[in-house]
Amino acid sequence: MSSLERYHYTRLPDGPYIRILTIFPGGPSDPLRGELKLFNTDTDEDYEAVSYVWGDPSRSHEIVCNNKTLSLTASLEGALRRIRRANQPRRIWVDQLSINQYDLSERSQQVQFMNKIYRNATRVLVCLGEDSNTEAEEAFQLIRNLGQTFQDGESNEKFRIMNTEHLRDQPEAQWAPLKRLIALPWFTRIWIVQEIGTQAPATLYWGDSECDWDLICGVARHLTDFHHMRKHFGLRTTDIKYLYKRFVEPDRAGRHANRLSLMYELHRAAHCRLTDPRDRVFAFLGHYAVREGNPQLAAVRADYSKSVEEVYYDIAERALLGDPGKTLITLAVVQHPRLPSKTSDGSCARHLVDAMPLPSWVPDWREHESHILSEPTSSHRAHAGRPADLEIERAVKVLKLRGIKVDVLEACSDPIQQKEFHFDKSRRVLAIESLWREICGKTRFDLENRYLDDPNGDHAVFAYMQTLSSGGIATASWDARHYHEIDCEEWFAQGAAYLTAALADTGLVSAELKDKAVGGDLYKWTRAANGSASNRSFGRTARGRYVLGPKAMEKGDVVCVLFGGKMPFVLRPWDDGKFLLVGECYVHGLMQGEAIELLERGKIDEETFHIC
Repeated sequence: MSSLERYHYTRLPDGPYIRILTIFPGGPSDPLRGELKLFNTDTDEDYEAVSYVWGDPSRSHEIVCNNKTLSLTASLEGALRRIRRANQPRRIWVDQLSINQYDLSERSQQVQFMNKIYRNATRVLVCLGEDSNTEAEEAFQLIRNLGQTFQDGESNEKFRIMNTEHLRDQPEAQWAPLKRLIALPWFTRIWIVQEIGTQAPATLYWGDSECDWDLICGVARHLTDFHHMRKHFGLRTTDIKYLYKRFVEPDRAGRHANRLSLMYELHRAAHCRLTDPRDRVFAFLGHYAVREGNPQLAAVRADYSKSVEEVYYDIAERALLGDPGKTLITLAVVQHPRLPSKTSDGSCARHLVDAMPLPSWVPDWREHESHILSEPTSSHRAHAGRPADLEIERAVKVLKLRGIKVDVLEACSDPIQQKEFHFDKSRRVLAIESLWREICGKTRFDLENRYLDDPNGDHAVFAYMQTLSSGGIATASWDARHYHEIDCEEWFAQGAAYLTAALADTGLVSAELKDKAVGGDLYKWTRAANGSASNRSFGRTARGRYVLGPKAMEKGDVVCVLFGGKMPFVLRPWDDGKFLLVGECYVHGLMQGEAIELLERGKIDEETFHIC
């Protein structure tokens, strides 16, 4: 091959043109040969699209293309050999060869077509790599068996549950191949969200074995419903459930309403891996949340000549200004691992703010580690339906928002660790006890104290347990039943059951509260609290309100209800009357428009917050 001339790309013509590679047939040891040709995406010619992991970026292998050599990575070389047919050619689109990767302008232009490319493919060919431990067929056969089990139980829920419980009793080793399948790098690539998330059928190839993507997704959806079994075997089936048809527009009103926000989609993909931080945004430019609804987002083009900060700022500004629903989902996804403290020396603090790569109100997708509280489908309505009232001073990148200052934080905990509320009687001091004592200033758990000392208000312990679980009993971090949809006594029973079991023999739980625990499921509250509170801080305001907020919040921060925000927000007072956005929060007693009601009754005033 080395004696042949190197392949040189010619510039693509204007319009919806891509390059299609025809792989010539060959045997297992034959050199790779093919032909690259221009293709108009508006025509009806058939092709398949390849999805794979780049791996080592060095191009150490070659393919003879148009009688010239073209270098490619080892992973793509293996993928092409796997999908090459023995007796007939195969027409494919594959990014590494179909795009001139050394031309920034072409890369930017072709990214705009990628969703259309995968959407229009006759099939997506997913190459997972080599099956070095010879376990692919075991994994795929287990999936086929599970699919049959769940299919048999579709019309009989009792049958399905019995068979699923039987599956749980099987040896863990039997599940190991499936566990390793889901752990393969392909499943967390940022680009696969649009590559596999369309209506196009897909086949997964792992070594010499293959399996239908729809079958895998169907099994994953069923396994995700059985939380205990999924956790028992360490199966990350939620990653697969997330991917399924993620780029397909809902086919009826209200279905998958949480997918109508680009910022929410970027948040949900935070676990996905990438090499270029700009691809966190560019990989989603084909999503229908961009194409429809927000004209400012529809105008965004992938541009690899822009810095990461320019890309992140631009998408946040457009998402805020063009949001047809006038919501603050863009601010809800902001997460700061750290923020300058206002208790620092003034000049030093200003220096720290100046050194921040982005304004505090712009999500930095390089530092994203928690779920959000204001899920688009949640029932929280701190704004009472009042739309966002905002503008942006572009010259200084200051966001101006109308809202209400409600309270000031007086005490804050350290960040709550993951699984802090797992039921574990071996621990000497539980978080549920220490937060109650150190932040709320109480010792016993009983029904005597009322929240905010309001004789007609909620029990203080109810407000406490509800705040730690963000007001919901979760079935998954993005799918929760909120307390407005649940009988109050049923909800209270879950938290009371946890307190009764966790603090047994301590004398800290009153007999009346123990009675509330009858029929309660402590694990429901545990799951909800671990999902909501992990990586967040618990606090109390000057007026006694309980707050579950960002881990960066601290004493002196301001709790506000901003118009357009489903959740209240924590702001940090700064120089010249400006504020830093710390993040969203849950505040018991403010989640159903209570602050807006006070405003309308003339009890409090609205103001403009300048956020830098």
